Amino acid sequence: MRDSLLGDIDIGHDESWSTHTLGTTRVQFPWGTSAMSTGETTDEAATDVVESIREYFRPDRSKMTMMAARKFGVPERAVVEALVGQWPIVPLNASGFRDLMEALPELGLMRVFVRSKAAVMESVGTFGGFSESGPFFNVQTDTLDMHIFHEQISAIYAVEKVGHDSSFTTHSFQFFDRDGDAAFKAFLWEGFPDVPADKIGRFHELTKRFAKE
Repeated sequence: MRDSLLGDIDIGHDESWSTHTLGTTRVQFPWGTSAMSTGETTDEAATDVVESIREYFRPDRSKMTMMAARKFGVPERAVVEALVGQWPIVPLNASGFRDLMEALPELGLMRVFVRSKAAVMESVGTFGGFSESGPFFNVQTDTLDMHIFHEQISAIYAVEKVGHDSSFTTHSFQFFDRDGDAAFKAFLWEGFPDVPADKIGRFHELTKRFAKE
């Protein structure tokens, strides 16, 4: 790994770009596309970041994308984007947020992760009890109680990867905010690791339905 890709990070964003300082190199990631390129500097700098991320995962796909983001000093979304085309990762239309959320009960039990820069909370339950109140999209069941600033969700991915705590393939929908940080992730958990084939099939149907064209 190239040490020049590590170091302090300076973040800013608008509707479509997030700019990061990696060492002394400024790199812009164009959200909404699978390719990454630079704005003020050279394409080579962004290509180096992408290739370094991919190289990091080649020997062990179970590594956590969250930890890779910390290692390379980029938002976690940049890590996931770098792996599109390398792994079974499909960018979805963020405009379909509500419809996708309302389809999640069909997937049964799910393992949900919500994190900040200081902590990670995990909960296992089923989605449902949807409502909206002011800026919140609410999920309220006996097992899950979530209040989501839905206007902050700017990217969604369907992700299949080996879990960091097992040797089994996981299937998840991952939601990212405007800064490229993970808002929350929802993993198929019905009978895991022996998730029923119909649940995985429905996951793939939803992925196809909401995939970006």
